[in-house]
Amino acid sequence: MCRKRFGIVLLSCVLMLSSAVMSVGAAELPNNGNGAVVMRAAGRLDSSIPAKTLAPINVEFSLAKGDMIEYDCTYTPKSASVDFGYIAPNGLFYSINCTSGSFNKSFKVNQTGQYTLAIRNNASYAVTVTGTVRY
Repeated sequence: MCRKRFGIVLLSCVLMLSSAVMSVGAAELPNNGNGAVVMRAAGRLDSSIPAKTLAPINVEFSLAKGDMIEYDCTYTPKSASVDFGYIAPNGLFYSINCTSGSFNKSFKVNQTGQYTLAIRNNASYAVTVTGTVRY
Protein backbone atom coordinates (compact mmCIF):
# COMPACT_ATOMS: atom_id res chain seq x y z
CA MET A 1 0.00 0.00 0.00
CA CYS A 2 2.85 2.35 0.85
CA ARG A 3 4.54 1.61 -2.52
CA LYS A 4 1.32 2.37 -4.40
CA ARG A 5 0.87 5.70 -2.60
CA PHE A 6 4.56 6.58 -3.18
CA GLY A 7 4.13 5.75 -6.90
CA ILE A 8 1.09 8.01 -7.16
CA VAL A 9 2.90 10.89 -5.45
CA LEU A 10 5.96 10.39 -7.68
CA LEU A 11 3.83 10.31 -10.83
CA SER A 12 2.02 13.47 -9.73
CA CYS A 13 5.32 15.27 -9.20
CA VAL A 14 6.59 14.20 -12.62
CA LEU A 15 3.40 15.44 -14.28
CA MET A 16 3.60 18.81 -12.51
CA LEU A 17 7.27 19.28 -13.42
CA SER A 18 6.78 18.27 -17.04
CA SER A 19 4.11 20.92 -17.51
CA ALA A 20 6.24 23.71 -16.04
CA VAL A 21 6.49 26.82 -18.18
CA MET A 22 9.92 27.75 -19.50
CA SER A 23 10.89 31.36 -19.99
CA VAL A 24 11.62 32.67 -23.46
CA GLY A 25 13.54 35.67 -24.61
CA ALA A 26 14.20 37.71 -27.70
CA ALA A 27 17.45 38.64 -29.33
CA GLU A 28 18.24 41.49 -31.65
CA LEU A 29 19.26 40.29 -35.09
CA PRO A 30 22.28 41.87 -36.74
CA ASN A 31 21.55 44.06 -39.73
CA ASN A 32 22.69 42.38 -42.93
CA GLY A 33 23.01 45.65 -44.80
CA ASN A 34 19.54 45.95 -46.28
CA GLY A 35 17.35 45.64 -43.19
CA ALA A 36 15.89 42.29 -44.25
CA VAL A 37 15.77 39.27 -41.98
CA VAL A 38 17.62 36.33 -43.55
CA MET A 39 16.08 32.93 -42.89
CA ARG A 40 18.27 29.84 -42.82
CA ALA A 41 17.02 26.30 -42.83
CA ALA A 42 18.26 22.81 -42.15
CA GLY A 43 16.56 19.62 -43.03
CA ARG A 44 16.89 15.88 -42.85
CA LEU A 45 17.16 13.83 -46.03
CA ASP A 46 15.83 10.30 -46.32
CA SER A 47 15.18 9.67 -50.00
CA SER A 48 15.26 6.82 -52.45
CA ILE A 49 16.54 8.03 -55.83
CA PRO A 50 15.63 5.83 -58.82
CA ALA A 51 18.31 4.74 -61.32
CA LYS A 52 19.59 7.38 -63.77
CA THR A 53 17.43 10.12 -62.24
CA LEU A 54 17.92 13.76 -61.24
CA ALA A 55 15.66 14.19 -58.21
CA PRO A 56 14.74 17.60 -56.77
CA ILE A 57 14.84 17.24 -52.98
CA ASN A 58 12.98 20.24 -51.65
CA VAL A 59 10.78 23.16 -52.59
CA GLU A 60 12.46 26.27 -53.95
CA PHE A 61 14.12 28.60 -51.47
CA SER A 62 15.81 31.99 -51.76
CA LEU A 63 19.54 32.54 -51.41
CA ALA A 64 21.72 35.58 -51.92
CA LYS A 65 25.04 35.65 -53.74
CA GLY A 66 27.70 34.20 -51.42
CA ASP A 67 25.30 32.07 -49.33
CA MET A 68 26.21 28.44 -48.64
CA ILE A 69 24.49 25.09 -49.17
CA GLU A 70 25.98 22.32 -47.00
CA TYR A 71 25.41 18.59 -47.48
CA ASP A 72 26.34 15.95 -44.88
CA CYS A 73 24.98 12.68 -46.29
CA THR A 74 25.60 9.00 -46.77
CA TYR A 75 24.07 6.71 -49.37
CA THR A 76 23.73 3.03 -50.11
CA PRO A 77 24.90 1.11 -52.00
CA LYS A 78 28.25 2.83 -51.48
CA SER A 79 29.50 1.76 -54.90
CA ALA A 80 27.04 4.08 -56.70
CA SER A 81 28.03 7.28 -58.47
CA VAL A 82 25.89 10.12 -57.09
CA ASP A 83 25.97 13.86 -57.85
CA PHE A 84 24.97 16.17 -54.96
CA GLY A 85 24.09 19.75 -55.81
CA TYR A 86 21.45 22.32 -56.56
CA ILE A 87 19.43 23.74 -59.42
CA ALA A 88 20.30 27.44 -59.74
CA PRO A 89 18.00 30.29 -60.82
CA ASN A 90 19.36 29.91 -64.37
CA GLY A 91 17.96 26.33 -64.48
CA LEU A 92 21.35 24.62 -64.51
CA PHE A 93 22.28 21.77 -62.16
CA TYR A 94 25.55 22.44 -60.30
CA SER A 95 26.99 19.41 -58.53
CA ILE A 96 29.92 17.49 -57.12
CA ASN A 97 30.23 13.78 -57.88
CA CYS A 98 30.67 11.22 -55.12
CA THR A 99 31.57 7.52 -55.39
CA SER A 100 32.46 6.71 -51.78
CA GLY A 101 29.04 6.48 -50.11
CA SER A 102 29.67 9.58 -47.98
CA PHE A 103 29.32 13.25 -48.99
CA ASN A 104 30.22 16.17 -46.72
CA LYS A 105 30.76 19.29 -48.81
CA SER A 106 29.54 22.86 -49.21
CA PHE A 107 28.58 24.98 -52.20
CA LYS A 108 28.85 28.77 -52.35
CA VAL A 109 26.20 30.19 -54.67
CA ASN A 110 27.20 32.92 -57.11
CA GLN A 111 23.86 34.58 -57.77
CA THR A 112 20.80 35.74 -55.88
CA GLY A 113 17.56 33.92 -56.61
CA GLN A 114 15.46 30.78 -56.14
CA TYR A 115 17.30 27.48 -55.64
CA THR A 116 16.27 23.82 -55.43
CA LEU A 117 18.32 21.06 -53.82
CA ALA A 118 18.85 18.11 -56.14
CA ILE A 119 20.63 14.75 -56.23
CA ARG A 120 21.40 12.80 -59.40
CA ASN A 121 21.80 9.03 -59.25
CA ASN A 122 24.13 7.99 -62.09
CA ALA A 123 23.91 4.26 -61.23
CA SER A 124 21.70 1.72 -62.98
CA TYR A 125 19.99 0.90 -59.66
CA ALA A 126 18.21 2.90 -56.95
CA VAL A 127 20.16 4.49 -54.10
CA THR A 128 18.98 5.56 -50.65
CA VAL A 129 20.35 8.89 -49.38
CA THR A 130 20.19 9.92 -45.72
CA GLY A 131 21.70 12.88 -43.92
CA THR A 132 21.27 16.60 -43.41
CA VAL A 133 21.42 19.69 -45.57
CA ARG A 134 21.72 23.33 -44.47
CA TYR A 135 21.10 26.42 -46.54
